[in-house]
Amino acid sequence: MSAASSEHRFVHTPRSAAAKPAPKRATPAEHRVQVAAARLRVTLDQRLGRETPARTKALAREPI
Repeated sequence: MSAASSEHRFVHTPRSAAAKPAPKRATPAEHRVQVAAARLRVTLDQRLGRETPARTKALAREPI
């Protein structure tokens, strides 16, 4: 077998088998930015007549 062999060229780990990283906890400053962005998204969606996801609405209601 040579290095140019096509035998192993298309071998990949299945996506479901990949290890998921632990969820990163946002710092207070990052959280404030996320809340502010969620508030802007809710306002924009209201003005454009779009539906806002429930998760975004819940985040927008949190205090900064």
